[in-house]
Amino acid sequence: MDHNALNLAYSVILAFTFLTTLHFSVTGQVESPNPVIRIFTNRNWFYPLIIAGPYMLGAFYFGAISPWPPEAFEAARAKAGLWAGVATALAAATADIWLFWATATVFRRFAPPSEQRFVKYYYLANLAVGIYLMARFSHLIDLGAAPVRQH
Repeated sequence: MDHNALNLAYSVILAFTFLTTLHFSVTGQVESPNPVIRIFTNRNWFYPLIIAGPYMLGAFYFGAISPWPPEAFEAARAKAGLWAGVATALAAATADIWLFWATATVFRRFAPPSEQRFVKYYYLANLAVGIYLMARFSHLIDLGAAPVRQH
């Protein structure tokens, strides 16, 4: 199988993962009563996140892939073609949604009734952590070692 066909397959899988993530983030539900939406947002489309999620976070951290999807697309397209760019942009966008919003949606969905009054803070905390991580991934925050002082 050539690389272009493989990247096309990755793009299709990551498109469904992105749609499922987006649907879950907006509605708080994985399943939909609408049969057409259910095809595109099946819970099985979350499985690629097991590999793509940590991979993208590591790639963001080390600067190998930009967390900004249009920039990620352009870099991957220039290096490996259109479908590599599409797959990379979809993976970056999906990771971004999880960094900024979807994680709080998971916590909201499984929060016990006694904690429902704190749900709004889940989103604020998720957003704050997401902003911090994006700043760190963009190397706006440098955690390098402090200079050693000579006596």
